[in-house]
Amino acid sequence: MNTTSLAFLVIVLPIAFAAIGTITVRRAMHGKVKEGHNDVLVPLFLTAGTIYAVLLGFLVIVVWESYGAAKANAGEEASTLTTLYRQTNGMPAEERATMREHVRAYTEAVVNKEWAIQAATGGASPDARRQIAQIYREFSTMPAGEANTAINQQFLRDFSVVTADRNRRTLQAGEDLPWILWLGLGTGAVIVLGMTTLLYMDSIWPHVAMSGILAAMIGMLLFVTLVLARPFVGPLALDPGPFEHSLSVYASVDKGN
Repeated sequence: MNTTSLAFLVIVLPIAFAAIGTITVRRAMHGKVKEGHNDVLVPLFLTAGTIYAVLLGFLVIVVWESYGAAKANAGEEASTLTTLYRQTNGMPAEERATMREHVRAYTEAVVNKEWAIQAATGGASPDARRQIAQIYREFSTMPAGEANTAINQQFLRDFSVVTADRNRRTLQAGEDLPWILWLGLGTGAVIVLGMTTLLYMDSIWPHVAMSGILAAMIGMLLFVTLVLARPFVGPLALDPGPFEHSLSVYASVDKGN
């Protein structure tokens, strides 16, 4: 579903529901409202509204923190790759060329293939996985003396960080809020907006306007929650910019900078 359709579904439709519902219910209630109607309904409405506000606010914070964690994780992975590439300066010429080739190929696979796969399905690129396996294979076939040098041991430790970050990124790409929470958000919104239609004001249009404004606020927060729940999809989707920057650093390192 594109962003426009999503915005219409979670913002415009609730506003229409609140406005039309208010007008319809008021007509049905005309002449039937007794003294004390609002005195009974308002406390119930406030209680329901507070419970829903707590749930919605909590989920907005959760998805925002999850989005920030995914962004930070991708940045750490790209930054560590840059460090790995620079560390190869301390390796023998043949080993340096081999490791740089694999690190570059991995980064290009992330930028050109894996990012699109994660946005579409939450999966991972076989090419990127192959480069990771190849680097570990290179070390497994090294003589013990070469593999245990200080530079190679540090390279392996940092590469383990890259591998862990990639696994975490893959998991984050496939994460979403459980359906039961979406059901709770949707049902809660219907209940709260439905209760606004049962309140009664002498003038109809201020009532419609207030119900519409409340629906717009709820819809906006639902839209934010939906957008941030999948950090690799949608209008605020994370991009592979950090990895593209790493590729530019590789080119600079190759020139001796």
